[in-house]
Amino acid sequence: MELEEMRNAWQEMSKRVEKQEFLTKQVVEKMTTDRYNSKLNKIGISEYIGTIICYIGAAYLIINFTKIDDTLMQVFALVAILLLFILPIISLKSLRAMKNVNIPSKSYLETIEDFAKRKIRFQKLQKLNVSLGLFLMLVAIPVLSAVQGKDIGQIPYFWTLIFPISIAFFLAFAYWVLRSYNKILNETEKMLSDINN
Repeated sequence: MELEEMRNAWQEMSKRVEKQEFLTKQVVEKMTTDRYNSKLNKIGISEYIGTIICYIGAAYLIINFTKIDDTLMQVFALVAILLLFILPIISLKSLRAMKNVNIPSKSYLETIEDFAKRKIRFQKLQKLNVSLGLFLMLVAIPVLSAVQGKDIGQIPYFWTLIFPISIAFFLAFAYWVLRSYNKILNETEKMLSDINN
């Protein structure tokens, strides 16, 4: 009888240990998912602000489209409006793809591989956005000038000072944003790599 009681006690203890391990694993997965999303939300806030700015810019151009007389400037305005709608879509879709890494349902190795693929795709799309943003800037400057009723050629120092400084500022800002995003993605990747340790 004593042997039977010991066996039952041992089985009961084994069940409790298994249950505890299962709960611990769930807590770790939940914490990891929360930390993962928290890191990507840093990128998300910037992207949402950028989306609002793009849509405000598109609305401004749509409202003031009738002020543009030249056909070429109207075409440029349409291209700028289109870009102002497309750029946020690219950014938000690539961010959503990054957030859709399902950590708990995959093995450690599958999670790391999936994240790495999504990270590379995100970085490529962000570089595409920078290129499209630069093109938008080149198209939007004459359009904004036409909306104001000014000729770019008549603005003093436009081509020799204002335009090059604007391009340099844009490129420096884009470099800073990409570097910040890469830092966040590298921290997130390191966090995922540390799960197994």
